[in-house]
Amino acid sequence: MSDTTIENPILETYMHEQIEKLKKYVVNSDLPCEVHLVKRELNNSYFYLTLGKGYFLPQRNGKGRWCTERLKTAPQKKIMKKINPSYQLIGVRMSESSKRKNSIKNNIDKSSNNRKVTKSAKNIVSYMPIIDFTIEDVWEYLQRNKLAWTSTHDVRTLYKEATGECGFTNPKGTEAKANVYESCGARFGCWVCPVVLNDRSTETMSNYHDWMKPLTEFRMLQLKVMGEYKSTRPEGQRKKVRGLVLREAEKINKKIKEITKSGHKRDGKRYIDSKGVAHNDKGATTLEAREYLFNKLIETEKEVNRLRELSGLGALKLISDEEIELIKKQWSDDRENLPCLITNVNGLPISELDKYIEKMNRLEKNQPIDIDFTGGEFDGIQY
Repeated sequence: MSDTTIENPILETYMHEQIEKLKKYVVNSDLPCEVHLVKRELNNSYFYLTLGKGYFLPQRNGKGRWCTERLKTAPQKKIMKKINPSYQLIGVRMSESSKRKNSIKNNIDKSSNNRKVTKSAKNIVSYMPIIDFTIEDVWEYLQRNKLAWTSTHDVRTLYKEATGECGFTNPKGTEAKANVYESCGARFGCWVCPVVLNDRSTETMSNYHDWMKPLTEFRMLQLKVMGEYKSTRPEGQRKKVRGLVLREAEKINKKIKEITKSGHKRDGKRYIDSKGVAHNDKGATTLEAREYLFNKLIETEKEVNRLRELSGLGALKLISDEEIELIKKQWSDDRENLPCLITNVNGLPISELDKYIEKMNRLEKNQPIDIDFTGGEFDGIQY
């Protein structure tokens, strides 16, 4: 199992508990196997790369989604290379989504007679044993069959809290809902993940655990600080108004990037596109913005633990001491060797950031803000 160290905290606790149970089961049953929990290298940590070095946030597709390889896949590959041959079981299903279905089809090994065998790296053979399962099949199996090392009660509770409905019952139409929500109504991933616009599992679980609310707030804040935030459309908002809101949001995001982007790359060179045009709203995140977001993360950790204490729960570490030490060392190096990354090239103070984030917050909450549309129509339309 691969621990990114930024998993949904409840899922991470479950993961560590299952690892220990599985280890005991292997020993007690004298099985010829080992159980490993692998973890990314410290210099590949999410917070070091974003808050320490000023990397852009992972994006939805292509090379922009650098987190999966660095945080999850690379640690797995490293240990699997030591096992020769290595056999891997992957719990993907054709009916999860059209995107997943196409991905499965593209990865099936055409040279194999078994359609459940995937193309794999050297010495690794991967199988997809449940690709034909529906969600109903999955939950029926978990309800009827006891796993050798553990009860399925905990995992069903996790999904019940993340969806509000499935996990203990097998409602009709679950598969159809999954096309909207993913994986039985819940996508369990990193709590800070910027790739998903709406982390429904964490947001729904916060209805059961109020200490999780600050996590969702920080996840959205980092998008706002990086100028990448796009609010969802409030219920009842007219299309014409929505268009105006999106246009205003684009203007706010651009203004924020002019504050939080250095206009330089990590190597200190000016950010210039293929046409030779320099961009002041691109490049590595400024040191000022990194410090701003880091302080917000520490505040989030304190608020999470204040709420957990009220519920009789122990404290959580959202960021390790080792990460903090490495981040601050990187800041010191940047101040000395890359002063061009300290602030933006526009001469805009970091203190301006709060003003634009508040504008975005009001826009998100459907509240009026000062609008300045060139040639746009706004009179009579209320947010």
